[in-house]
Amino acid sequence: MPVPYETEPNGRTAIPLPRSARAGVWIAVVGLASGLPASLAVAAGWENAGFAFPPMIAVLLATSAVFLHRAVRPLLLVLTASVTGLWFITVASDLMEPLLVGWPTAARVLAVNGAKVLPLVLTAMVLVRYRPDQHEISLRLGRWRADSGLSVAGHRIDWRLIGTTVGFVVCCGTIATGVGEFNVAGLSEALSWLPVYTAAAVVNATAEEFLFRHAINGVAGPLMGRTALIALTSAYFGVTHVNGTPSGLLGVLLSGSFGVVLALAIDHTRGFCWNWTLHFTADMAIFFTLIAATAPSG
Repeated sequence: MPVPYETEPNGRTAIPLPRSARAGVWIAVVGLASGLPASLAVAAGWENAGFAFPPMIAVLLATSAVFLHRAVRPLLLVLTASVTGLWFITVASDLMEPLLVGWPTAARVLAVNGAKVLPLVLTAMVLVRYRPDQHEISLRLGRWRADSGLSVAGHRIDWRLIGTTVGFVVCCGTIATGVGEFNVAGLSEALSWLPVYTAAAVVNATAEEFLFRHAINGVAGPLMGRTALIALTSAYFGVTHVNGTPSGLLGVLLSGSFGVVLALAIDHTRGFCWNWTLHFTADMAIFFTLIAATAPSG
């Protein structure tokens, strides 16, 4: 039997905030920390916006922590740490680009994604200071068989079916985008580099789930209701991937939709068992497809 789903934990009440502070939360997360200003500036023709904007945004977020409602301060400092760490990765990647040109695709994937340990550590340092509630941050395995809140013909559906189905669809959909470019040499290279991009997927899934969901839940969960928090983290995740694969509006919509599933997984299981597993699975499919489709034939 699936573990019953509790819509709200006992005793949970959101901290009352003035309207300006509530708006400030959305602006800080989706409008600033997501990298949206830099993305818009790059689209407008400012090529160096990706280097110039993040430090300014980090300073703005840190400064806002002093003047906005005290309850919002932990969130703003978490975002500051995340933005700062990701900016260092951007700068380091640009400086190392000449060295990485000759590297195999899998090795470059590991180098770039492995660096995400930095924003993870910086953000964790802020969280250690503020000690968010364990129920909010949900840094535990959680309940694999948690109830999804859905039922078919009177039978309750738990997350084993939801997670397996979503993982299968994401894998098939991702691989289908590059299957036309696959060749024997590419498939051979993808298999031979499997341990390397598996490590990259482990780090990336861990870092992104922590930065985009668990950490935000820990500091923003006390400020808003369940539905608003799911919408906030999903929008954050979607907008951040505007330059991902695929990019643009389609990338935002697909990543945002996937983000809703991952946010619901945390909310229902009260842990990282399904959101991390699904993110890792998606990363493995993306990395496999990238390597298999770009390897030279012959």
